[in-house]
Amino acid sequence: MANTSGTVRRNAAETTARLIAAARAEFAERGYDGARIDRISTASGLNRALLFQRFGDKEGLYRAVLTEVAAEAARSRSALVAAASPPRTRDEFAGVLRELTRATADFLRLHPEAARILAWERASGWAAFTAVHVEADDGGARAILSWFRDAGERGWLRSESDGDRQVRLVLELVTALSGEDPEFIVAAVAAALLNQPEQR
Repeated sequence: MANTSGTVRRNAAETTARLIAAARAEFAERGYDGARIDRISTASGLNRALLFQRFGDKEGLYRAVLTEVAAEAARSRSALVAAASPPRTRDEFAGVLRELTRATADFLRLHPEAARILAWERASGWAAFTAVHVEADDGGARAILSWFRDAGERGWLRSESDGDRQVRLVLELVTALSGEDPEFIVAAVAAALLNQPEQR
């Protein structure tokens, strides 16, 4: 008898991918609150029972979509982190901040559904994003966060808020300015976050 386990796994992966693709389009179009399981099921060509079996509920499906978006974002950050080293001066940190802003803007431009999902989240105060607790093993994000925390301690950032909040501000500002000229976005984020050097 032929071994069918590989076919079963491939079919299961294809089914999951179809459901996530349909859900991603629905969440991008209508946000978490406006998304409907029936529309996702119809768009995927798969029945509701399979969707619930695979993901549990709408929140579980949203978590799967955000996990996919997070993995894509992690890949976009990896080149930035690989090319950089921990900034030792304010100017070096300013360079990292500008490159992070460019990478974030490029990611949103190249992943329009992810951009729309994040825009919905920003508009709702990140309520659904926070509720589903997306966790990702993202070494690049950890490195960037440590650089921001260090920058805060050294006084290179305008705000007294912690590094975590500052990193989120980059995403919020880039999302808010989406559609503007990329260099305008870079300059606006730098102006918003960086302390200006003292004049001598």
